[in-house]
Amino acid sequence: MIVCLYGHMYTPFLEPVIRGLTEAIEDLGSEMRALTIEDACRLPHALESVTQLYVLPFDLPPSRGGPPVEDLVSELFPNARPVVGLSIHELCCDKIATQERLVDRGVPVPDTLVTVVADEVIEFVRTHEFAVLKKNRSCGGHGHLVVWLDGDQLVGDAGSHRYILDLATQGPAQLRGERLSYPAPFYLQRLVADFAPRNITPPQVLRAYVVDREIVFWTERFRERYSRPSDWIINRALGARYRFLQNVSDEAKKIALRSAEAVGARVCAVDLARTARGGTYVLEVDCDGAQMFIDRSFKEAPEYRDFFDFDRYIAHAIVENPPPTRGIAAV
Repeated sequence: MIVCLYGHMYTPFLEPVIRGLTEAIEDLGSEMRALTIEDACRLPHALESVTQLYVLPFDLPPSRGGPPVEDLVSELFPNARPVVGLSIHELCCDKIATQERLVDRGVPVPDTLVTVVADEVIEFVRTHEFAVLKKNRSCGGHGHLVVWLDGDQLVGDAGSHRYILDLATQGPAQLRGERLSYPAPFYLQRLVADFAPRNITPPQVLRAYVVDREIVFWTERFRERYSRPSDWIINRALGARYRFLQNVSDEAKKIALRSAEAVGARVCAVDLARTARGGTYVLEVDCDGAQMFIDRSFKEAPEYRDFFDFDRYIAHAIVENPPPTRGIAAV
């Protein structure tokens, strides 16, 4: 049995994904059951026949909040293999760990700083002129700040506000008027762009959709106009739009596939930034998982066709290339 596991509170966001996966698997002559983690916890003994899991976001139920996600899922589904391993979910959700893995595998990423020292942040920004201060966990682009120096003062733009940043060693983020207290650790990447004396040209931001070591299609995120520093973060959550690409360089293809291989994900989306002068860099790798999922809003693009149905590619992988089973199902 194939199960799509998700959390009840995420249903409004996940319904289109679950429906797309279910219909695609049915078209292939198989069946997938959608099951919330809450219901799974109520009937654990009925889940021994499950052999494959496709995991979408969920929170641990309060009554089962003790064990880690991977332990709980193994307990509930003793004979099932996740299509994308839960440890890979965690790796992709932890953006600092992802960067370290990519660098270790020789994947090009923007100059990056992870520190708890405010002076190191100031020096990094001074060196690169503009940087992106990121959350260290997956956030869909929410919470990113483009930062620069106004004299000796660090300032940041989040899209709706320009803040004066006070870098704190600990404690929660706090906003007092125009001053934002931002706690360590600080995770920064240089802003990938083409810099000229009088203007900054944002990068081309590409997304490769990877299923079983193949790039099934590409999209590009773009903005019609750029009016403030935060617009250089070309993210769907911050107002960017999608279009589909037919032709992408061999370099970008190789980098995207190497990134997917580096994190070990059968299904993922690889974001790359490419500039005219500075090359191609990987920004992040996303997968569907317990704490994140790959955005499907590209389906709203006017040129969307069945060829770009990501969930159908995933369904083929689930039905035609199941992972090895474990436990009694492996006997």
